Amino acid sequence: MSEAKFDLEKLLNTVSKLREECPWDKKQTHETLARHLIEEAYEVIDAISNIDREDSYIELKTELGDLLFQILLHSKIAEEKEEFSIEDVFLTLNQKLTERHPHVFGDASFDSADDVEKAWEIRKQESRKNKSIFDDIQENLSSLELAAKAQRKAKSIGLSYNSIEDAVKDFLSEVAEFKSAGSLEKQRQEFGDILFSLVNISRFLETDSELELRKAVKRFIFRAKYVELEKDSSQKDLPELWAEAKKKEKSIKEG
Repeated sequence: MSEAKFDLEKLLNTVSKLREECPWDKKQTHETLARHLIEEAYEVIDAISNIDREDSYIELKTELGDLLFQILLHSKIAEEKEEFSIEDVFLTLNQKLTERHPHVFGDASFDSADDVEKAWEIRKQESRKNKSIFDDIQENLSSLELAAKAQRKAKSIGLSYNSIEDAVKDFLSEVAEFKSAGSLEKQRQEFGDILFSLVNISRFLETDSELELRKAVKRFIFRAKYVELEKDSSQKDLPELWAEAKKKEKSIKEG
């Protein structure tokens, strides 16, 4: 870890200079930057999915910087419009963090992360009067994150399984319903329920379903590429090559 201290003001000045002098940065708007913000966020997720590999933290550090640049650029554009500055973003964030953590900055006391999350949903519900806790869910989230957020909110009102065993039983029951579905439309519906139940299991595993699926896809691509490159020159069948690919992947990860 670097011991160098960085002056935040220097970074802000760099962003301002880019906004003033770089043709690309000068022409950007909140709207044109939207896709870049999404892309950078996904690249951070991709870096996290590689976290066990060599130099993975260097990659994560770089991608977090790219994401931060998007935030700084959006803030600079807003400042030019005399709407808010990056300092306002910092102040708003600090206020929100303080308000959301009365057990740290106040007199409240919670025993677990679940208690903290439940208390936060209760405070938000009180501020909404008669509105639902589900009303503030943004439907433009990825489907996996949308499912996870809905499940977290449901847990705050008691709509949740008590253990991973119960969550797995629910998953298996959804698979059974899929198998017995009498039509294509019913199969599609049950398939959606299966995915939803898998997201529920991920919560008990304390992981992110989007991240784990990304890791699984990467594992599949590595193995499939190995089979693709070896199948014409090898006398082995596809299952044997697949097994070899898994061993090779494991040796790379361990070595």
